[in-house]
Amino acid sequence: MSKKDHAKVKTIPPLIPLLFIGMAWLLNKYIYALSIPLSLNIQIIIAYVMMTITTILFSYSLYFFIKTRQNPGPHTPTNALYTGGIFRITRNPIYLGFLTAQMVVAIKLNNLYIILSIPVVLWLINKWVIEAEETYLENLFGQDYLNYKQKVRRWL
Repeated sequence: MSKKDHAKVKTIPPLIPLLFIGMAWLLNKYIYALSIPLSLNIQIIIAYVMMTITTILFSYSLYFFIKTRQNPGPHTPTNALYTGGIFRITRNPIYLGFLTAQMVVAIKLNNLYIILSIPVVLWLINKWVIEAEETYLENLFGQDYLNYKQKVRRWL
């Protein structure tokens, strides 16, 4: 496999949520502050739940990549289709982790704009990242990947 053999992803995936977090922070600080309309106690509970989910998603995903000696970056070749562990629940645990982490940041900063940007981030990750990855994996693994797609949802 050559270094050119990889998904034709249009961006570096973590930049998508980071860009929207940054824009939301600027909007909240300099244009109009929009706070999360929940009590602090509820926000803390939600933040801890989301942080736990994020940690689980990233930890299990990282474990898989270490175990299979693969690079999680979409701009590197893939040599194995792994369908066990967390990948039995979601095909994209790292990207799901980005969204749960975005929710934690939103709560920490008490910034409703960050939460409101999540659907846009989700759409951009689907369009710019996941569609390219899925095309690559379908070409690389064929029917095995198509069977996996039928069994396991993209997100949850």
